[in-house]
Amino acid sequence: MKLEKVGIQIGILCEKAGITRNKLCDGLCSESELALIEKGESSADVILFAALLERLGKSAERLTYILTMEEYKRFMARNEIEEALRLGLLKEAEQKFARYRRENPPKKKQGKDGTDGVDKILLMYEEKIKGILILEEYEKDFKDKEGLAGISACGGAVGQERLKKLNTSLSYLESAISRTMRIKDLYSHKFIECLDAGEKFLAMFEIENILLYLYIKQYYGEAQDQRELLFALYRYLERNMQDAVLRAQYLAKTGILLGCILLAGGDCAACVKMHEKIIGLNRECGMLVCVMPLLEQIIAACERLGDTGKAEWYKKQKENFLNIFQDSDLSIQCLNKLYYTCRMRQYFVEGRLIAAERKWKKMTQQELAEGIYQYCASISRIETGKENSGRKKFYRIMEKLGIDCTRYNGNLLTDEFCVLELDRDIERHLARGQYEEAGHELYLLERSVDMNEKCNQQLVLGLKNMEALRAGKIGTEEALENARELLEMTYHLENVEEGGERYRRVPFRNEMYLFNQICIILRKDGRIMEAVELMERMMRTYDATVEARNFHNKNIYLCAINLCQYLERVDRLEEAERYANGLIREKLIYGKILGLHRLYSTKFDVAEKLGSDIENRKKLLYQAYFLSDWCNVDKDSRILEKALKERFGN
Repeated sequence: MKLEKVGIQIGILCEKAGITRNKLCDGLCSESELALIEKGESSADVILFAALLERLGKSAERLTYILTMEEYKRFMARNEIEEALRLGLLKEAEQKFARYRRENPPKKKQGKDGTDGVDKILLMYEEKIKGILILEEYEKDFKDKEGLAGISACGGAVGQERLKKLNTSLSYLESAISRTMRIKDLYSHKFIECLDAGEKFLAMFEIENILLYLYIKQYYGEAQDQRELLFALYRYLERNMQDAVLRAQYLAKTGILLGCILLAGGDCAACVKMHEKIIGLNRECGMLVCVMPLLEQIIAACERLGDTGKAEWYKKQKENFLNIFQDSDLSIQCLNKLYYTCRMRQYFVEGRLIAAERKWKKMTQQELAEGIYQYCASISRIETGKENSGRKKFYRIMEKLGIDCTRYNGNLLTDEFCVLELDRDIERHLARGQYEEAGHELYLLERSVDMNEKCNQQLVLGLKNMEALRAGKIGTEEALENARELLEMTYHLENVEEGGERYRRVPFRNEMYLFNQICIILRKDGRIMEAVELMERMMRTYDATVEARNFHNKNIYLCAINLCQYLERVDRLEEAERYANGLIREKLIYGKILGLHRLYSTKFDVAEKLGSDIENRKKLLYQAYFLSDWCNVDKDSRILEKALKERFGN
C-alpha cells in the first residue's frame, strides 16, 4: 500500500464511518495536517499515522515500515526500555530511558499548545515512561494494595515515601493524558456519552494511559468510582476496535480493572461472563498478554459462586502456564503489565535497504545518484544513515532500484485497507489448518487486487501454489519452480548469506513467505539437508543485517521454528534442543504464543531420540498439547492428544 494511498484510505475510512476530520484528529494533530495526509501530500510520522488508524478501529501492524536510521534507533531504544521494565530490570530501564532522552530531545516547534502534533505524542511517551518507572519502583518495594487510607496509616517517613511515589507516578500519567484530552473530562458523564455515541475517538496508547492512570487511582481506594468509565471504555473497544489482536489485548487490560471492581462488589457472575469472553478472544489470537490476572480473577469468582469444576479447570490452565514459564526461567509477570501490548512489527532501515539492493545490482553510487542528486556523496551519506533522503527522492531511488517505492507496504499493493485484513484472515486459517476457509478468502483476495503488481502475484500465487501442492494437483518439482520464480521477481536467493561474501538485505514479508515455502517444499521432496542449509544461511543473514530480531519477528519466527524441526529430523539433536529453548523463551517474552506447541513437539522428539526419562517426555508432549489446545489449533491438538493417550495412557 503506497503512502499516498494509505493517506487517501484514511479519508475513505473516515467517510465510510461518518467521522469528521475534526473528531479524528482531535488532540493528535491539526485538521490542516490531516488534510495533507489524506491527499497524500504529507508523510505522517509513524506513531501519528498508527494513532489515526487506531482511532478508526484499524491497526497499522499489517504494514511494513522503512525508517531512517534515526527513527530506527528510536524504536529500538523504546523497545529496550519497555522490555527492561517488563523483566523487572528497573536500573537498566532507567539508564536506557536517560540515554533515550539525551539522544531524542523533543523538537520545540511553537504551536497553540507549545508543540506540534508529532512532538506532543513523543512527549506523551516520555511522561508515560516516567510514570511507569515510579509505579514499578513503588510496586517493587510495596507489594500490597491496601489503598490510600492504609498507606497513610503507616505514618512517618515510610508512609510519606509511599504516598509521594504514588502521587508522582499519577502526576506523570495525568500529564500524558492531558496532551490529547482534558484530564477533568475523564469521569464526566459527557465524556462517557461521547464514547458511547461514537463522538469521541481514542488511539490505543491513549486508552493505555487512561488505564494506567485508573490503575494507580485504585490504590487511593477509588475503584468503584471508575466503574462507569471502565465499562464505557470496554464498550468502546468492543464496538470500535476492529483489529482482533489489539481488541483482545485492550479488552484484557480493561477487564483486569473491571474484574477488581466486580469482585469487590460481589458481582461474580458478571465477572465470569466477561472474563470468559475476553480469554476466548485472546485464545483465538494465540495471545497471553495480560491474561494471567484474568485467570486469577475468574478462579476467585468461580469459587465464590461455588462452581468448583470451572474453578479447577482455570486453575489447571494457570498452573500449566506457570510451569512453562518456570521451565524457561522467566517470570510470567512480564506479560501482566498494563503498558505492554504485543504488536507485529517489521522495520527496515532506509539507508541499509538502499545500499544492499544497490550492491546486489552491482550499481555504483554515482549511477544511483544520476538524475536524483548532483553528487554521489549524497547517496553515501544516506546509506550510512547520516542523512535522510526525504520522501520524494526516496521514491525515485526505490524506483531506480526496482523496489516498490513505499514507506508503508504490507504483503500486498492495494488501495483498500480491508484487503490487508483479508490477507491476515487467510494467514490465521492456514496456521490452524483451515484450508477450505483459506481457499475461499484467497479467491476473494485475488479478485480484490491488481494481479499485475509483483508483490500481489508473490502472495496470491504463492498461496495458490501451496494449495495446489497440498491438494495433489501439482508435484514438488513444479511447486518448487513456481515458488523460486515468484520469489526471484524481487528477491534473489543469492542475497542469502553464503560465506560472508555477498551484501544482503532482509526479505519483506511476502518474500519471506516464499523463501519459507521453498524450504518446506524441499523438505517434502526429501531434500531436507538442502532445506536446513538454506534456512541456516537465512538465519545468518538476519544476524548480520538486523540490530534487533524482534523488529522482524514475523519473518524470523516463520523461518526459525521450521529450522528447529529440520535440525531434529537430521539428528542434530543438541542444536535442535538449544534452538528450541531459545525460541520458546523469546516467544514467551513476546506474548504471541501461536505456534509455540511446535517447538515443544520438537523438544519431545529430541527427548525420545535421546532416551530421556518418561516423566520429562510426558511433560513435553503434554505442554505441546496444552498450547495447541489453548490457541485453538484443532488439527494439531487432536494429533497431540492422541499421541499422549497412545504413549502415556492419559
